[in-house]
Amino acid sequence: MISLDVSTAMTTPVRTIPTDYTAAEAAHEMRGAGIGSLVVEDEDSVVGIVTQSDVIDLIADGTDVAGATVTDIMSTPVVTVERNARVLDAAESMKEHSVRRLPVCTGERTADDTIASDDLAGIVSTTDLTHYLPRLRNTILRERGGKNTVDGSPAPQ
Repeated sequence: MISLDVSTAMTTPVRTIPTDYTAAEAAHEMRGAGIGSLVVEDEDSVVGIVTQSDVIDLIADGTDVAGATVTDIMSTPVVTVERNARVLDAAESMKEHSVRRLPVCTGERTADDTIASDDLAGIVSTTDLTHYLPRLRNTILRERGGKNTVDGSPAPQ
């Protein structure tokens, strides 16, 4: 089985925002950066993650996005993956926790279950994994000597 690390598929750098940002500021930040999530920090610790879906849910509920802070809508605790974990492990974690984005960490959580901000290495999303699939396929074919897995014919170029 191919065992490629999450670090080969993740996006860097991770975009972060402080806890005092409003939902409107978070939405503006995501739109401006063309991304779907922001990691929320309090001082030097990761405390949550806010996504476009969180903002949409807030609007659908009739809540004023300018008055709500990201702490009102963020997901916590943050589900993460280690940078040296396999891509398959990241996909399984996303499925298990029903999330589409996982911050990637360089080390383990502390005893009080917090993640230091400087421990963030990147973020991996379902979109990253989708873009990564052709690369994974090519790696598999190379390991099998360029043979197609079905009939043993040469792999397409």
